[in-house]
Amino acid sequence: MVREEQLDDQACEFPRVDDRLAGLDAGFGHVTVARTPSSGPVSGALLRYDLRTGAVARHDFGAGQVPAEAAFAPADDRPGGPGWLLSYVYDAARDASDLVILDADNLAAPPVATVRLPRRVPFGFHGNWLADR
Repeated sequence: MVREEQLDDQACEFPRVDDRLAGLDAGFGHVTVARTPSSGPVSGALLRYDLRTGAVARHDFGAGQVPAEAAFAPADDRPGGPGWLLSYVYDAARDASDLVILDADNLAAPPVATVRLPRRVPFGFHGNWLADR
């Protein structure tokens, strides 16, 4: 059964689930939020929706930090299980991007890792996680 339902009024884009559950009953969905305040720099966040309970977890990146679409990298072979969210995050102060890795089960925590990149990854760049096995 397929159903469409608005989760909240947050303006967001690039909805994703664990790719192994595409078209199936996924427990969690992830989206990207970019905010353009009336004054000050753009900022962004990643949200994780519990599609069964309606709970929302959030990771704010702060002023001048804008995340792109987040790909889910599973920690094990259980679809919908634990894993990480990987996103390119533009840093306006450096005019460059970072690859930021977050614990998908604890978005409020600091990043698990941040890989500083020497230049900006263009907005609109999309990616997927493919295991090496």
